[in-house]
Amino acid sequence: MRGHKSRRIQERASGGSGLNLKYKVSLSFCLFIIGPFLVVGWISAFHASDTMKDEVGKTMLQLVRQNHVTMEKTVSTVNDTTITFLNNHYFSNSKQFAFWSGIETLSQISEADTILERLSSDGTEYMLYMKNTANRRAAIDTSYKTRGFRYTDDVYSGLPSWAKQTEQDGGKGSVRLIEAANGLTTVAYMRSILDPVKYDKSIGLLVVSRLEVLLMQDIVTVQLPENTGIYLLNEQDELLMKVGQEDQAVEDFPSELKERTEGYRLVKEGSGEWLYAFSHRPQFNTRLIYKIPAGSITGNQTAFQWVIMTMSAVYLLFVLIFVLYLLRVILKPLAKLISITKIYEPGKKLNIGMDPPRADEFGILYGSFMKMTRRLDQSFEENVVMKMKQKEMELSTLHSQITPHLLYNTLDSIYWYAVDSGNRDVGDMVKDLSKLLRIGLSKGKSLITIAEELEHVQAYTRLQMKRYPGTFEVNWDIEESVTSFMTPKLVLQPLVENAIFHGVSSMDGEGTIWIRIKRAGEEIHMTVEDNGFIGGDIQMFERIVRGESEDKGFGIRNVQQRIQLHFGESYGLRYASREGGGITVIINIPVWCAAKANTRESS
Repeated sequence: MRGHKSRRIQERASGGSGLNLKYKVSLSFCLFIIGPFLVVGWISAFHASDTMKDEVGKTMLQLVRQNHVTMEKTVSTVNDTTITFLNNHYFSNSKQFAFWSGIETLSQISEADTILERLSSDGTEYMLYMKNTANRRAAIDTSYKTRGFRYTDDVYSGLPSWAKQTEQDGGKGSVRLIEAANGLTTVAYMRSILDPVKYDKSIGLLVVSRLEVLLMQDIVTVQLPENTGIYLLNEQDELLMKVGQEDQAVEDFPSELKERTEGYRLVKEGSGEWLYAFSHRPQFNTRLIYKIPAGSITGNQTAFQWVIMTMSAVYLLFVLIFVLYLLRVILKPLAKLISITKIYEPGKKLNIGMDPPRADEFGILYGSFMKMTRRLDQSFEENVVMKMKQKEMELSTLHSQITPHLLYNTLDSIYWYAVDSGNRDVGDMVKDLSKLLRIGLSKGKSLITIAEELEHVQAYTRLQMKRYPGTFEVNWDIEESVTSFMTPKLVLQPLVENAIFHGVSSMDGEGTIWIRIKRAGEEIHMTVEDNGFIGGDIQMFERIVRGESEDKGFGIRNVQQRIQLHFGESYGLRYASREGGGITVIINIPVWCAAKANTRESS
């Protein structure tokens, strides 16, 4: 009788526990039925503020875009003036060119200054630096002049680094921040003056300073909120101009402003929030940034938002008190479930004892947890298969990174060759380019024959020999018996590219590149060698090959990784100094792997 009564009490307690939990959850929904209304109100307050900021952001983006276009037109006007000056005085008039390259007397210097002074009527200042290659003795020392005509030597001695950088840009104009004669900085547009006979030779620089006079006129026409900062940067991230009271270092700007060409975003800085609207114009690679305090946009909206948040916080306090009450009910069974999760490991059988499942929601939770462990065990087995496919995905990713790099360099070579040669041989170059693309893509294959790899690099060297006519020659030493073996594609081109651009491109016909492919025992050696005057840093190349230097040598590192992913870490690139000057780099791949890959690709 007593045992029967005990069982009845236990069953009642068990059933009552499930029933009580059900009523408690029901009570929770009843108590929180008004919760959605408060949440909607809270979200609406924030949404209204965000909507307002978003609309203002779009408006500011249109404004900064239009303002930037106006400023770019101003710089374009200066650019057109320099082009007209150079065409009239250097390229289209041999008599004028003889005048500018032969200035000696005081009257000639005065005449040159007068011509340049006429160009400065808009508030800018024109300065022409002419290389004195003929060692002419001017009537006065022009090295102290701060505007007009001035002689300089071949290496621009006494001038800042921007002079050499401008010469390296060729005939391309650029906007930079330079130091004026009074010690203050000024915005300047500068370009190299090319020799009318040899376009690859610079004979001087044309510098237009005080551009801020013109650009400031474009900026002041824009009415913006108080404490707004306006910043103009060039492609070297130099702060060319700043308008407004807000000081900001260039490195403190959000990284998104460099990653995107234009847009707007809200950023929290210190105790305030700021709206950044930014625009990038590609013609002169300038970036215009507006920094606007968000408080000036939202106005009283922020105060109202804080009222809503305070009311919501009071309401949540009541919710927290109720949750603490519920925790007393659910904490014990939940702790038991947590203890099970701590000892469980995917892939290992879970063997635990447990009381009969409860009739309430915790019983359902326990059953769902056990089903989850079985699914995790299944996922653990599937993970092994996924790891096997990971290497193939890495190969595909590495290869997809190199094609755009090659395409960019090749198109750049075609462009410069077209400028230099007057478009006479562009047809042949485009034909070689189509070969590069066809073999580079290879219908998605990662392995091609050595013969195809040779065809690819031969097309590339022909393009570069037209880009640098008479600068270097290429010698080929190919063992025909290995041309049918397979190799990862695009492994020779990056090495030949380095040999050209960093080895022989400036050797005036004395440069030589040797490309050899031979079998050496159970390996195939592909060698690229140059006789460049400047020997490379072998230790630096070794660090790149080992993956210890990630900020340079992208092509070398890509080739090394793809070879090792195909054939293992025993194979790849090896660098050495060449006797007599230059660099030697050797690619070694195994014969048996190449032959096996050949058979697999053929099948």
